[in-house]
Amino acid sequence: MNPAKSIRFLLIALLMLVLFTYPLLSTANKRVMVGGLPLLYVYIGVVWVLAILVLYFTVNPLKRK
Repeated sequence: MNPAKSIRFLLIALLMLVLFTYPLLSTANKRVMVGGLPLLYVYIGVVWVLAILVLYFTVNPLKRK
C-alpha cells in the first residue's frame, strides 16, 4: 500500500474517532424523534454509513475516462 493511502486511512480513523466521542454524541442525545427514531440513533447510523462509503471510495477510487 502506498504511503498516501495509509495517511488517508489514518485521517479517516481519526475523524471517526472524533465523531464518536462524548462531546459530539452528547449533542445528538436529545429527546427529538427523526422519522420515529431517536436523534442519537439517526446520528450514529448516518455517521457509520458515511464512514463505510468514505472507506469504500478510498479503497476503490472512481475511474474517470
